[in-house]
Amino acid sequence: MSDYTTEKKVAGAFIIGGLVGAGISLLYAPQSGRRTRRDIVRFARNTADEAKDAIEDATKSIHDLMDNVSDKLTHLASSRTDIAEGAKKKIVYALDNVQKVVEKQKARFG
Repeated sequence: MSDYTTEKKVAGAFIIGGLVGAGISLLYAPQSGRRTRRDIVRFARNTADEAKDAIEDATKSIHDLMDNVSDKLTHLASSRTDIAEGAKKKIVYALDNVQKVVEKQKARFG
């Protein structure tokens, strides 16, 4: 999850930095209102595209993380089943041995 948090922070910083830069350039740029409006529209479109790309990247990262966690949980569940089966076999074997010992003792004393 730290990758997602880092990506989110970077995307947020990038967008904020872009907005601050655009604001400063508007204050210092000696150009016509028409040209300024055109630049603002172009900047807004570019920023929206970059934000969309950042969201898509974050979404892909989340899906990859979910797939990875799912695979690990499936493997863990499979391993636990194997361990449980092994333990079950050992317990059954031990109980069989105990039963044999009890029967021998009954026959001996009975």
